[in-house]
Amino acid sequence: MTRSLLLVSLAAGSLSAGSLMAPAPATSAATELAIRSITVRPAQPVAGPKGSVRLVIDVIARGTRGKRGVSVKVEPGAPPAPTLSSKTTPVTTPVTTPVKNPVKNPVKNPPAPTQTHTPEEEGAPDPRPASREATSDLPPMMAWRMAAPEPAGTWETWRFLPDKKLNRYYPTGTWTISATAKGPGGATVTEYESFQLRRDAKLASVRVDGTQGGKVRLRGSLTRVDPRGLTDYGPFAKQRLEILWRADESSAWERIGEVRTDASGSFATTVEGRTGGFWRVRYPGTGHYASDVSKIRQITQ
Repeated sequence: MTRSLLLVSLAAGSLSAGSLMAPAPATSAATELAIRSITVRPAQPVAGPKGSVRLVIDVIARGTRGKRGVSVKVEPGAPPAPTLSSKTTPVTTPVTTPVKNPVKNPVKNPPAPTQTHTPEEEGAPDPRPASREATSDLPPMMAWRMAAPEPAGTWETWRFLPDKKLNRYYPTGTWTISATAKGPGGATVTEYESFQLRRDAKLASVRVDGTQGGKVRLRGSLTRVDPRGLTDYGPFAKQRLEILWRADESSAWERIGEVRTDASGSFATTVEGRTGGFWRVRYPGTGHYASDVSKIRQITQ
């Protein structure tokens, strides 16, 4: 059973304490407690063999109250309810207010991420959600609130910068962001958003050669970030690759064939009927591994 890790559980500090202490205005349509959007950057995080990915999470909400007006939690697994983006039309609100003196709240560091391996990580397009059981240790974090350029008492942007970063040892697949806005009288609203965490995959040593008889031979290999951490990149077996071709630089790419990698991650195939033009190989990716495309190779007749 895959163990879930609670990556973030945040409480936001404020840049303007006076505005937080002011009496709550009467409830109206303009100040009704609501979350308009949850945005994560990068939108499609990819973990490489080294280093890590730092998330930036923006929550636009209104009607909140207090220094802990919005909190977020990030954990592996599918959302328990429809995501906010699936229910509403995204609206982009630019943030122009400068950020000063972000509030830092130190807490205990988490243990090292648990390495997880599931059959789905071997390339299935539909990842199985991880268990939602969370650990009790939380990482340090920094978070602050920024006012959006709209009339007072309406929408505000809360930004969260988790200090704990995602790396190759965290579970790949679907992750959920749970954002909770708190208003006067103990009222709360919770919305969800999701993203896919993938490990890196690379096409390497791709060659395209013309042969006698009007045929073209393509070969190369596909590697992925080793999920066990034994090496940086290892062979990626039994993966479907697409053969792309176009007649000239002004033409659109066509998918003219497919090939699968063998046990060593290598592939080789021959295409008939197209001797010239431009060629490339594409790995479409899965829910656990990122897509990749080779450099363009040209064959002149």
